[in-house]
Amino acid sequence: MRQEERRDYILRQLNEKSSVTVSELSETFQLSEVSVRKLLVSMEQDGVLKRTWGGAVSAYGSLREFSHKEKEIRHKAEKNAIARAAYAQIGNGEAVFLDSGTTTIQLARLIVGGPKRDIMVCTNSIHIAMELAKAGDIQTIVTGGELRPNIYSCVGSFTEYAIGRMYFDKGFVTGNHFTLEHGFSAPILAEAEVKRRVLEASKEKFILMDSSKYGDDSLVAIAPANGIDVLITDWRAPGDLIDGFTQKGVKVIAAPGQ
Repeated sequence: MRQEERRDYILRQLNEKSSVTVSELSETFQLSEVSVRKLLVSMEQDGVLKRTWGGAVSAYGSLREFSHKEKEIRHKAEKNAIARAAYAQIGNGEAVFLDSGTTTIQLARLIVGGPKRDIMVCTNSIHIAMELAKAGDIQTIVTGGELRPNIYSCVGSFTEYAIGRMYFDKGFVTGNHFTLEHGFSAPILAEAEVKRRVLEASKEKFILMDSSKYGDDSLVAIAPANGIDVLITDWRAPGDLIDGFTQKGVKVIAAPGQ
């Protein structure tokens, strides 16, 4: 593989997920880790990525937020696996909150089509509300608020007030990035605030994030690494991710693929 092909491969990987590691690139390219680091240094100097400890992240920066349409086609197998693992955590007769996100849409579809009933679902997502409307026996509450047409979620003081008047058995929240050092984050202040309110109102706090989001931070903190009860990610999660969050008292579920 020529150097230009290696650069293209790295950029494609960063377009699909937010980070790559030196070790995985070394194995893929059959190069020494020293050679891979030199390549990443060169690409950082060209402004196409940012180097991190042990790898590199996208140069999009902490403010990048993909639209619903962009997110829908990314890591579909991983999101489906995470949704299945999340559904397994829900019991009959529970009140749950589903945060806006493409993974939680898959979870909503499982709730609609699955055997569990007497479930009340609250959401700030228009897409999720439309999915839940397909099942007449699933009670659904939509928070309302200021609509963000880019991802079809409701945010703002009205949304936060509505969430603050309720208590949920389980809250399922998504995000854009997570690290052991800084926890879970999102690029938009209003979105992060809604996610924080959901976690505060939930007896059991869940974060749903595929492993491609690990290793970088977005602009706004949602919760520290030890600020949740359960992290549900996918089978590609590296061992240091699982070990690190487990040591912080977080239960980690690495959902298996099919």
